[in-house]
Amino acid sequence: MPLTGVLLVGGASRRFGSPKALARFHGETLAARGRRLLGEVCDEVLVVGKAGEVPLPFPVLDDGAASRAPVFGLIAALREARHDVVVALPVDLPLVTPGAVCALGEAGAVPSERIPLPGAYPRSLLPLLEDRLARGELSLRGVNPTTLELPPGLLVDADTPEELGALERPGHALVVGGTGMLVGLTRALADRGHAVTSIARRPASLGPGVDSLLLDYRDSENLAAALREAAAERGPIGLAVCWLHTDAPEAPAIVAGVLAPGARLVQVFGTRRWPLGEVPLHIAYREVLLGSIGGRWLTHVEISAGALAAVEADLPVWIVGEREEHVSD
Repeated sequence: MPLTGVLLVGGASRRFGSPKALARFHGETLAARGRRLLGEVCDEVLVVGKAGEVPLPFPVLDDGAASRAPVFGLIAALREARHDVVVALPVDLPLVTPGAVCALGEAGAVPSERIPLPGAYPRSLLPLLEDRLARGELSLRGVNPTTLELPPGLLVDADTPEELGALERPGHALVVGGTGMLVGLTRALADRGHAVTSIARRPASLGPGVDSLLLDYRDSENLAAALREAAAERGPIGLAVCWLHTDAPEAPAIVAGVLAPGARLVQVFGTRRWPLGEVPLHIAYREVLLGSIGGRWLTHVEISAGALAAVEADLPVWIVGEREEHVSD
């Protein structure tokens, strides 16, 4: 189903003290982040707010209202959208995942009667919205009766700089297979303030900030138990970088299942790509595809640097070196 993604940037940001759209989160503005996320799963993306009010590097569709409320942006988007269903995302929800946006759009749903955003709104609701607005009703609650429950942690908003900073602060990171090619990435994450749990089949001393667990990740039961225990002891896991062999087919799903809402699972692939089959709504799934440089294999240093760059870029697919194909073997 073709979708139009709508990023709502017209809020007053009174409690924040400055435009939320320009606040930075993991190296990019919230507006750029939201627009990028919508672009992953939507065929068209509109940014709607007060045109010219906030200096953004992309066009802003004016909502045509003197006052502020999400309903103004939603109505403007429904009038402008090329597709029959729009998925509206407030700019201050940095943990929402591409999968959650896509699921809302495909279901034509909102998270609940009480939470109308983020949410999908078909064009058929435009007359109702216009009628409610004419009667002075600015709330979106009850407009779309179709609901799809999302993991509640995805819907945490940032109303103050302090709240945004708390969401951005380095937390618990997991590296599976982090004692070989990814040892440099493991150390880099610890140096950046993450509490790192490293799971590998060979022992290694990785220095301060890294808790190394000697574990065969092919043992699904032990892997799941170790991850649950690590999360309980060191906090929710917000980032996982995994180099896994094909003889552990259940491991990616096990890792995904223990991650915190809004977390990222970054899976690194060599010559063979075998991506996670069903990505849970509560995480963002990223792939790192390893290639070669000048006809030679990548060094461990190059692999770690490339995987770290992929974590920073936060794109669906990141290629390290030169690779001819991007599809499964």
